[in-house]
Amino acid sequence: MNKRKTTLQSIILLLIAFAMLGTYLGVMISSIVVSKENREKGYLSENQVYAEKLADTTNLLFQNMLQTLEVSAISIYPLTKNSDLLSEELSQVLSSTNFFNSIFLVDKEGEVIRSAPHLDLEGTKIDTHGVNEAISKRKPLISQPYISKVTNKLIILVSMPVFDIQGEYFGFLGGTIYLDEENSIKDTLSFHPNHAVDLYVYVVDSKGNIIYHPEEARIGDNVIENGAVQRVVEGKDGRIEITNSKGTRMLAGYAYVRTSDWGIVSQTPKNSYIQPSLDLVKQVGKVTIPFVILVFFISVYLLKKFVSPLRELAQYAHRVAEKTTTKRPEIPEDYFEVNELKHTMFLMVDHYRSQIQMFENEATLDPLTGLFNRRTLQKRIHEFNEYSIILFDIDHFKMVNDTYGHLMGDEVLKFLSGLIQKQTRECDICFRYGGEEFLILLPNTTIEEAYQIAERIRKTTEETISPIGKAVTISVGVGNMPNTASHHNELFNLIDQALYRAKGDGRNQTVKADQA
Repeated sequence: MNKRKTTLQSIILLLIAFAMLGTYLGVMISSIVVSKENREKGYLSENQVYAEKLADTTNLLFQNMLQTLEVSAISIYPLTKNSDLLSEELSQVLSSTNFFNSIFLVDKEGEVIRSAPHLDLEGTKIDTHGVNEAISKRKPLISQPYISKVTNKLIILVSMPVFDIQGEYFGFLGGTIYLDEENSIKDTLSFHPNHAVDLYVYVVDSKGNIIYHPEEARIGDNVIENGAVQRVVEGKDGRIEITNSKGTRMLAGYAYVRTSDWGIVSQTPKNSYIQPSLDLVKQVGKVTIPFVILVFFISVYLLKKFVSPLRELAQYAHRVAEKTTTKRPEIPEDYFEVNELKHTMFLMVDHYRSQIQMFENEATLDPLTGLFNRRTLQKRIHEFNEYSIILFDIDHFKMVNDTYGHLMGDEVLKFLSGLIQKQTRECDICFRYGGEEFLILLPNTTIEEAYQIAERIRKTTEETISPIGKAVTISVGVGNMPNTASHHNELFNLIDQALYRAKGDGRNQTVKADQA
């Protein structure tokens, strides 16, 4: 009878031990599924925001190109009487920026008056799509990409009409961008700070032809069958999961460039977020599974003698896995072996919790500054209906890295993160938004209050010696939800534009975002 009872108890306890292991595996599988879904949403959102930011930057780039040509076009007609002065003017326009690969003045018949650099085209009539379109429309224009008959290169023509002193149309001042060579557009689109390693960006024209791609051999390919491209050439912004031409599943964000009628697509392979989830499971498994196995075999070995205490420990482990209790069971001290097992299990639980906490910190905090990261911002911002945003970055930070080295640049970032935490309120939430960009979320704060806080941070930064031995400065954009915009993506775009205005107006200043 006793033997049968002992056998029954052993079977029951074995089942309990297997239940513990099954519960643990169930929790891990659930964690993987949740992590996978969250990562997918995060990558889609990040790619859309990044594509929209690049579209805004590209729009601004083309606006600056047109403004540069406009300034020269206003006063260039009198110089047509003096070829030396005309050449000097064109050379100055070309060298004053990195916008264009060449500059030339063309009359209304399509004949080249002068070019920079000198291309031996003076007096030559050019009959190309871009030139003919500029002459026929007689307005500021950005052409669609085309093959130039003169240079046999894939180019974009940016043109500005020129009028004589009587106000009659004379011709146009044009700047060319060689898409197959180094150019300002490629410089803008090829720099991806603080984004996923597998992320890449490509640009299409209004017909779905690739005009920029990290793989230069892809330039000129038509990808209109791509789902993201179909939407962006219709003038839409958004996000979508697609299969690219190589059969790879992609998480894509897309944005329309209104100035040039282009589309920008930012995408990441779907397996970029699956692999980190698997790596997380492996890391947790290496630490916790040995403890589970150890507890299992010790339990089997001591079953017959310590049935009741082990059952309590098993029930406790189950409750911990279910996260329904933190109260530890009381085991009589008479059970020396069981108490040793109890202490081991408690260590395992503590270690398990510390590992989970560590992984949560890694997922939510920026490792350099200790501030919250951009992924956390996507979660926290939905907690509030009314808030203000302060977005700023360090002026001339590239010069700090180039002059003092990247290690000292990291020290400046840590210095600034400490400074803003001292200057903000307890309710404010600070984030490292990008490389040298920082963001502060201020719940239930008006734009005027946010502006005052931003100015205090800016002035304190300006007056405080940084790790490089002198003060650095910051440029700041400020906006409010819902007064500035009715949606957080729109708010971020407007604040980002305000930050760009602060930089464009001389840096070291705070600019409020315009209302949508």
